[in-house]
Amino acid sequence: MKFATGTTVKNFDDYAAWLDVAADCGYAMLTTGDSQSLWADPYVSLAFAAQRTTTQRLGITVSNPKTRHPAVAASAASALQHISGGRFVLGIASGDSALRNIGVRPGTVDETETYVRTVRALTRGGHATWQGTDLVQRWAPSRTPVWMAAEGPRTLRAAGRSADGVILSNSLTREAYTRNLAHIAEGAAEAGRTLADLEIWCMANVVPAATEAEGIAQVRSVLAGTANHVFRFTTEGKGLPPALVPKVEELKRRYDSTHHASPETAAHNAALVDELGLTAWLAGHSTVAGPIEYCADRLAEIEEAGIHNLVVAQFVPDPIAFMRTFADKVVSRLA
Repeated sequence: MKFATGTTVKNFDDYAAWLDVAADCGYAMLTTGDSQSLWADPYVSLAFAAQRTTTQRLGITVSNPKTRHPAVAASAASALQHISGGRFVLGIASGDSALRNIGVRPGTVDETETYVRTVRALTRGGHATWQGTDLVQRWAPSRTPVWMAAEGPRTLRAAGRSADGVILSNSLTREAYTRNLAHIAEGAAEAGRTLADLEIWCMANVVPAATEAEGIAQVRSVLAGTANHVFRFTTEGKGLPPALVPKVEELKRRYDSTHHASPETAAHNAALVDELGLTAWLAGHSTVAGPIEYCADRLAEIEEAGIHNLVVAQFVPDPIAFMRTFADKVVSRLA
């Protein structure tokens, strides 16, 4: 199993220290997100990371088709490839907090897929058409893997058709992962490809704690944010039990995007999942929490289900200590 991990950058002195520890702990990929109202620009952050690391892949998980024209994204991606020596990966989704916080609607499935195709073509030196305009990058394009974050059947099939990889949320159960892979495979087949042509990564909260309940309690706001994102357009085809559908709809109505991905300030969002009775189901699909031995056993079960690439979130009080604990005490037990 390979592990990636990420952070949201708000202070570059802190980020430098974070990068040094993350590199020392052996993570395969280091990521950040794209939400301009909540943290630093991801291209700037990863350019900084490229200068401070040597071997780790660097990924944006994820950007969107609305705040950056595809020609702008392709140019920035090529620049990062040059700076990093080809280590950069660009993830794209329809858009969540980055758009909610500036009053812009998310991209549709078709818009997002077209955006992925366009950026992918431009970084490969090809021509593309975006909203009726012919595009080409006339300065040193650099081939960039473009991934899609996908949850529902339509988006999963689009990712299978058009992306180089897929980022999955709420997929840590065997049933959910198998269902999602089937949709990706359908899309890949439409483009004459197979699952072997795509890189699949799953998002996961891993929280070492005295008990599973204590660990889950630390990431309740993250569970709320994941649910708000995964089910923001529809609950259909995503494995949600019918009894939980009205509860998720209520969560979406009351979710506060100004504190998305900020556990330290998101008490309102954290309280929602408990109040609505969603905590257990959401945690079961996205979170590994509890004593070290239990976390290692759960990760081994997840690997047995076929999941081999995990992006480990760091919504914990002390990210530096978490990275060392995870590498030294959890990952070492999987060897």
